[in-house]
Order: sequence, then C-alpha cells, then structure tokens
Amino acid sequence: MTNLIYTDQLSKHYQVGSQEVHALNDISISIGRGEFVAIMGASGSGKSTLMNQIGCLDTPTSGTYRLNGVDVSNLTSDALAELRNRDIGFCFQSYNLLARATALANVEVPLIYAGIDRPQRHARAAEVLAEVGLADRVHHLPSQLSGGQQQRVAIARALVNKPQLILADEPTGTLDSRTGQEIMALFGRLNDAGITVILVTHDQSVAGFARRVLSLKDGYMVDDRPQEGAKLVTDRPIRFRPVQA
Repeated sequence: MTNLIYTDQLSKHYQVGSQEVHALNDISISIGRGEFVAIMGASGSGKSTLMNQIGCLDTPTSGTYRLNGVDVSNLTSDALAELRNRDIGFCFQSYNLLARATALANVEVPLIYAGIDRPQRHARAAEVLAEVGLADRVHHLPSQLSGGQQQRVAIARALVNKPQLILADEPTGTLDSRTGQEIMALFGRLNDAGITVILVTHDQSVAGFARRVLSLKDGYMVDDRPQEGAKLVTDRPIRFRPVQA
C-alpha cells in the first residue's frame, strides 16, 4: 500500500494573548491509499487541528506534511486551493450547504471552481446524488431535507470531483443514532470503492466503522492501532472510483 499522507514531527502552536497553545506536538503518521481511519480524542485534544492540517486548511508551525508525495508547505495559496478542490472532499457536522440552493446546485459548487461547463456539472452532480440515494431529491432545498439527507448532499458534494481523500469532521454529530449509522455505512461503502476516508469523532460507535484508530491527547499522539472488528457494510456497493494521481 502506497502512502497518501505522510507527516513527520508535525506541530501547530498558537499564540493566544501572552500564552502559547500547543495544539499539535510532533505528530508522525503515514496513511496509505484506501485506508479508513478514525481520529479520536476529547475536546481540545488536537483532532480537529490535525484534520485541518491534513486537509491543507492550515499550515504547520514546524514539521513536514506530504500529500501524494508533495510537500504542501511549499505550495502557494492558489495551489493549495486547487489541490483541495481536486484531491480532497470535506464533510462537516453542520453540512455547510447553501440555504437557497437546491441539492443539485450545492453539489455542483466544486465543479464550478474546477471550470466544468454547465451540462457536465448537472449530469455529474445528478449522478453522484443518485449514488448516495437522493435521485428523487435533486431539486429540494436544504430546508426541505432531513438532517441525514442534508449530510448525504454534503457527501455528494465532497465526492463530485472524484477525490482520493474524504475528510469528515464529526459527520454524525447532529444526527440521531439510526441516521448516523446509515451515514457511517455510506462512508464504509465509499472506502470499499477505494477512497481514503479519515474522520474525526469522539464517539466510539462511529469510530467502530474505521479499520484504524488514531488517538490524541493534549496535542500528542497516544495510540495508533488497527481495528480488526470494524463494522461490516452490507448495503449496495458504490460504483464511484477516485481519480488516481
């Protein structure tokens, strides 16, 4: 298995007034293509900060981060934005959907930034919405969708550019347990299709879907272990395949 993500002594420190906050300290990890990894820890452990580093949303104070073999610290802000749009799909607890846009229009947003023409955008967005079980909801606004359906729209938006990596930050945090399990099963099927999935969670039942668990405490990596008993996914397979660099 080749590495998609590699960090060496990655650290992130913030200055808050006169106090220096050590959010991450000397994090060294390798994550291969096609892995399903959960990052766990209590509030303030550094898990969201690590997610932001992996997603190229923030830069480290020190250390090395390579994505697909590229040292991202040497990239310009425009190059980082292009990399994020091309290679990484993001899913957030609050969905971050455009309130006045339909499900189809929300999913099309990354394609607009990628310069894809309108007919292709429509076709691709509709295809991915169908893949996540929303073929009959393409023209609905977020306010007309349940929480689980809104998260599926967010997942479709994350998928539409065929990324190699999906990053999900507490993706079931606002959902009831049954809907949360359905969303996690969907992530499992995406992983089965070859997409690398990394999720941040404090919920052990959510982390139970991952095949590897990284645990953080006070900005330090305290555990990195495989999870042999990851929950099985029995629903229909996803036909989606990521673009390989």
